[in-house]
Amino acid sequence: MPSYAENVSLGIAILAGALALGAFAVIPLRPLRWLLWAALVAVITTILWLTMGMAFHSSAGPHLNLVPFQEIRRGLESHGGAPEINLVGNVVLFVPVGALVAWLARRGRVLVGLAFGMLFSVAIELTQFGLGRVADIDDVILNTTGALVGAVFAVVWASAVRRRWAGYDEPAGL
Repeated sequence: MPSYAENVSLGIAILAGALALGAFAVIPLRPLRWLLWAALVAVITTILWLTMGMAFHSSAGPHLNLVPFQEIRRGLESHGGAPEINLVGNVVLFVPVGALVAWLARRGRVLVGLAFGMLFSVAIELTQFGLGRVADIDDVILNTTGALVGAVFAVVWASAVRRRWAGYDEPAGL
Protein backbone atom coordinates (compact mmCIF):
# COMPACT_ATOMS: atom_id res chain seq x y z
CA MET A 1 0.00 0.00 0.00
CA PRO A 2 1.46 3.40 -0.95
CA SER A 3 2.50 5.73 1.84
CA TYR A 4 1.02 9.17 2.46
CA ALA A 5 4.08 10.83 0.84
CA GLU A 6 3.83 8.55 -2.21
CA ASN A 7 0.12 9.38 -2.61
CA VAL A 8 0.81 13.11 -2.39
CA SER A 9 3.79 12.86 -4.76
CA LEU A 10 1.71 10.98 -7.32
CA GLY A 11 -1.08 13.54 -6.99
CA ILE A 12 1.34 16.43 -7.53
CA ALA A 13 2.83 14.70 -10.57
CA ILE A 14 -0.61 14.17 -12.12
CA LEU A 15 -1.65 17.79 -11.45
CA ALA A 16 1.61 19.18 -12.86
CA GLY A 17 1.42 16.91 -15.89
CA ALA A 18 -2.16 17.95 -16.62
CA LEU A 19 -1.21 21.62 -16.34
CA ALA A 20 1.74 21.10 -18.71
CA LEU A 21 -0.47 19.25 -21.20
CA GLY A 22 -2.99 22.07 -21.02
CA ALA A 23 -0.29 24.66 -21.68
CA PHE A 24 0.84 22.65 -24.73
CA ALA A 25 -2.71 22.15 -25.99
CA VAL A 26 -3.40 25.88 -26.38
CA ILE A 27 -0.66 26.46 -28.94
CA PRO A 28 -2.57 28.00 -31.87
CA LEU A 29 -0.69 26.06 -34.52
CA ARG A 30 -2.56 22.93 -33.51
CA PRO A 31 -5.20 23.46 -30.82
CA LEU A 32 -6.01 20.24 -29.01
CA ARG A 33 -9.25 20.87 -27.07
CA TRP A 34 -9.71 17.17 -26.43
CA LEU A 35 -6.38 17.20 -24.58
CA LEU A 36 -7.64 20.02 -22.36
CA TRP A 37 -10.76 18.00 -21.54
CA ALA A 38 -8.68 14.89 -20.81
CA ALA A 39 -6.37 16.90 -18.55
CA LEU A 40 -9.36 18.41 -16.70
CA VAL A 41 -10.85 14.95 -16.10
CA ALA A 42 -7.46 13.77 -14.79
CA VAL A 43 -7.21 16.79 -12.47
CA ILE A 44 -10.75 16.41 -11.11
CA THR A 45 -10.22 12.68 -10.56
CA THR A 46 -6.91 13.32 -8.78
CA ILE A 47 -8.38 15.99 -6.52
CA LEU A 48 -11.29 13.72 -5.61
CA TRP A 49 -8.86 10.88 -4.90
CA LEU A 50 -6.70 13.11 -2.70
CA THR A 51 -9.56 14.78 -0.82
CA MET A 52 -12.00 11.90 -0.53
CA GLY A 53 -9.53 9.03 -0.49
CA MET A 54 -7.11 7.94 2.14
CA ALA A 55 -4.43 10.58 1.48
CA PHE A 56 -6.04 13.25 3.67
CA HIS A 57 -8.28 11.17 5.93
CA SER A 58 -9.46 12.93 9.06
CA SER A 59 -10.38 11.09 12.22
CA ALA A 60 -11.72 14.17 14.01
CA GLY A 61 -15.33 13.31 13.22
CA PRO A 62 -17.86 15.60 11.55
CA HIS A 63 -17.10 19.25 12.07
CA LEU A 64 -18.15 22.37 10.22
CA ASN A 65 -16.05 25.55 10.37
CA LEU A 66 -17.84 28.56 8.91
CA VAL A 67 -15.55 31.19 10.47
CA PRO A 68 -13.50 32.63 7.59
CA PHE A 69 -9.72 32.74 8.02
CA GLN A 70 -9.73 30.89 11.37
CA GLU A 71 -7.66 27.91 10.14
CA ILE A 72 -5.62 30.12 7.80
CA ARG A 73 -4.62 32.27 10.77
CA ARG A 74 -3.71 29.17 12.80
CA GLY A 75 -1.63 27.87 9.92
CA LEU A 76 0.26 31.12 9.52
CA GLU A 77 0.88 31.40 13.25
CA SER A 78 2.27 27.86 13.44
CA HIS A 79 5.57 28.92 11.80
CA GLY A 80 6.24 25.80 9.80
CA GLY A 81 5.06 22.26 9.47
CA ALA A 82 1.86 20.66 8.34
CA PRO A 83 -0.49 23.68 8.75
CA GLU A 84 1.58 25.84 6.36
CA ILE A 85 1.91 22.94 3.92
CA ASN A 86 -1.87 22.56 4.10
CA LEU A 87 -2.37 26.26 3.26
CA VAL A 88 -0.05 26.15 0.25
CA GLY A 89 -1.35 22.74 -0.79
CA ASN A 90 -4.96 23.90 -0.88
CA VAL A 91 -4.02 26.76 -3.20
CA VAL A 92 -1.72 24.71 -5.46
CA LEU A 93 -4.25 21.89 -5.71
CA PHE A 94 -6.72 24.10 -7.59
CA VAL A 95 -4.33 26.01 -9.89
CA PRO A 96 -4.71 23.39 -12.67
CA VAL A 97 -8.51 23.47 -12.28
CA GLY A 98 -8.69 27.23 -12.83
CA ALA A 99 -6.21 27.10 -15.73
CA LEU A 100 -7.84 24.23 -17.59
CA VAL A 101 -11.37 25.57 -17.20
CA ALA A 102 -10.21 29.03 -18.34
CA TRP A 103 -8.54 27.53 -21.42
CA LEU A 104 -11.75 25.66 -22.22
CA ALA A 105 -14.06 28.65 -21.66
CA ARG A 106 -15.17 30.65 -24.69
CA ARG A 107 -15.82 33.90 -22.79
CA GLY A 108 -15.14 35.29 -19.35
CA ARG A 109 -12.25 32.89 -18.88
CA VAL A 110 -11.07 34.15 -15.47
CA LEU A 111 -14.61 34.37 -14.08
CA VAL A 112 -15.55 30.92 -15.38
CA GLY A 113 -12.34 29.36 -13.97
CA LEU A 114 -12.91 31.08 -10.63
CA ALA A 115 -16.59 30.09 -10.42
CA PHE A 116 -15.93 26.47 -11.37
CA GLY A 117 -13.12 26.19 -8.81
CA MET A 118 -15.29 27.67 -6.07
CA LEU A 119 -18.29 25.44 -6.83
CA PHE A 120 -16.09 22.34 -7.07
CA SER A 121 -14.49 23.19 -3.72
CA VAL A 122 -17.87 23.78 -2.06
CA ALA A 123 -19.09 20.41 -3.40
CA ILE A 124 -16.02 18.67 -1.95
CA GLU A 125 -16.45 20.30 1.47
CA LEU A 126 -20.16 19.49 1.62
CA THR A 127 -19.43 15.89 0.65
CA GLN A 128 -16.71 15.62 3.29
CA PHE A 129 -19.10 16.94 5.94
CA GLY A 130 -21.76 14.49 4.77
CA LEU A 131 -19.24 11.67 5.14
CA GLY A 132 -18.58 12.63 8.77
CA ARG A 133 -15.38 14.55 8.14
CA VAL A 134 -14.29 18.16 8.60
CA ALA A 135 -15.66 20.84 6.25
CA ASP A 136 -13.88 24.18 6.40
CA ILE A 137 -14.72 27.52 4.75
CA ASP A 138 -10.98 28.26 4.70
CA ASP A 139 -10.44 25.31 2.34
CA VAL A 140 -13.01 26.87 -0.01
CA ILE A 141 -11.22 30.25 0.23
CA LEU A 142 -7.81 28.72 -0.45
CA ASN A 143 -9.05 26.44 -3.24
CA THR A 144 -10.87 29.35 -4.90
CA THR A 145 -7.69 31.42 -4.65
CA GLY A 146 -5.83 28.62 -6.42
CA ALA A 147 -8.45 28.48 -9.17
CA LEU A 148 -8.15 32.26 -9.60
CA VAL A 149 -4.35 32.03 -9.86
CA GLY A 150 -4.72 29.24 -12.41
CA ALA A 151 -7.29 31.14 -14.49
CA VAL A 152 -5.16 34.29 -14.56
CA PHE A 153 -2.12 32.18 -15.49
CA ALA A 154 -4.11 30.59 -18.34
CA VAL A 155 -5.18 33.93 -19.78
CA VAL A 156 -1.63 35.34 -19.57
CA TRP A 157 -0.17 32.14 -21.05
CA ALA A 158 -2.68 32.02 -23.92
CA SER A 159 -2.02 35.68 -24.72
CA ALA A 160 1.75 35.15 -24.74
CA VAL A 161 1.43 32.04 -26.90
CA ARG A 162 -0.83 33.83 -29.38
CA ARG A 163 1.64 36.72 -29.68
CA ARG A 164 4.54 34.28 -30.15
CA TRP A 165 2.76 32.35 -32.90
CA ALA A 166 1.10 35.36 -34.58
CA GLY A 167 3.83 35.78 -37.20
CA TYR A 168 4.76 32.11 -37.48
CA ASP A 169 3.91 31.82 -41.19
CA GLU A 170 5.79 34.98 -42.19
CA PRO A 171 9.08 34.50 -44.07
CA ALA A 172 12.19 35.00 -41.96
CA GLY A 173 13.92 38.37 -42.16
CA LEU A 174 10.83 40.46 -42.92
